[in-house]
Amino acid sequence: MWNEHFGIGIVEMMAAGLIVVAHRSGGPQSDSIHPGKTGFLASNASEYASKLHRALTTKDDAIAKAAQTSSQRFCDEVFAKSWRDVLIDYKMI
Repeated sequence: MWNEHFGIGIVEMMAAGLIVVAHRSGGPQSDSIHPGKTGFLASNASEYASKLHRALTTKDDAIAKAAQTSSQRFCDEVFAKSWRDVLIDYKMI
């Protein structure tokens, strides 16, 4: 999806150990995917074809493992800790 704000579906695929090819815009580009390390980004048909071919033919599962690890930045525990830290910083708890 073009210019998707965050991309929870993308993060869920990463958490499942899939190699993701997402649109080079929005959240996937700025937050979710580190190109070549945790997935791939594309913006036109030629790039999608090339990145999908690479994702489907790769024999190295390092990208999938890195994606799973990276997806943990968005887990409930990290969110809860970050939220608590903000509340503590603003002396709300």
